[in-house]
Amino acid sequence: MSRKPSFANLRSTATPTPAVAPAPRVRATPTPVAAPAPTPEPAPVSTRPVSREGRKQIAGFFSPDMSLAMHMLARRQGRSLQALMAEAFNDVLRKHGESPIGD
Repeated sequence: MSRKPSFANLRSTATPTPAVAPAPRVRATPTPVAAPAPTPEPAPVSTRPVSREGRKQIAGFFSPDMSLAMHMLARRQGRSLQALMAEAFNDVLRKHGESPIGD
């Protein structure tokens, strides 16, 4: 069985010497350049959708069956999955004696 050539084999080959010696480098003196006027920075543009401003993400991992059931329920009710999850979280808060937050 033959082996593939290795990059280590390349180190053993001699590098060819140039026929002509390289010209010496000459340092150029920099010419003074006037500094450009500072430009005002544009106001930062938010890439976040307006519907997400002032909100914080809560994420979790659930079984595929739970995911399918929640998506189907949301579809049947014409609501978003986020709205169903907010309702579920509010129910949990009420169950444990906390005040529901809403949204």
